[in-house]
Amino acid sequence: MRRLSGAATCTLALCLWACSHRAGPLPSGAALGGLTDIDRPESYTAATLYTYMDGGADFYVRQGLSALYVRRYGRGDERFILELFEMRDPSAASRIYQSSRRLNAQKELASGCLASVTPTEIQVARGGYYLVGRNEDPLANRSDALIELCRNVLIGLPGTCAFPAKK
Repeated sequence: MRRLSGAATCTLALCLWACSHRAGPLPSGAALGGLTDIDRPESYTAATLYTYMDGGADFYVRQGLSALYVRRYGRGDERFILELFEMRDPSAASRIYQSSRRLNAQKELASGCLASVTPTEIQVARGGYYLVGRNEDPLANRSDALIELCRNVLIGLPGTCAFPAKK
């Protein structure tokens, strides 16, 4: 049996430490209307975010990231990924949404809450959370299952929506 070098042991330990399998506020697929959990949930801190995203992590850390929760779901042939960024305060979540949202794509996702909705991606901020839901097929058409998934997660988050729908 081969022994790992000191550097390889440290790298392995860092990788295991970097990605925790906590779901945080993201519920299981079964709790969200019959979706399937594709992988184990993941979570990252400001210190370990760089192991999840190659480039762009600095932006979230500078804005005040507390944690990132990632979960993958499926229904039939569709596969979705949810990223829930827990920020230090609601204004940080709102700033991220404002800088990332798609212009002219805002729609009411849940009662009184505007979100950026495109055929393959939904972005929304509520309380101290910034939620991104994606269809893993970048060429997919609008998915009612993705909209339902994001709506169900959104209504379970505490706080008020960063951008309320106008009445």
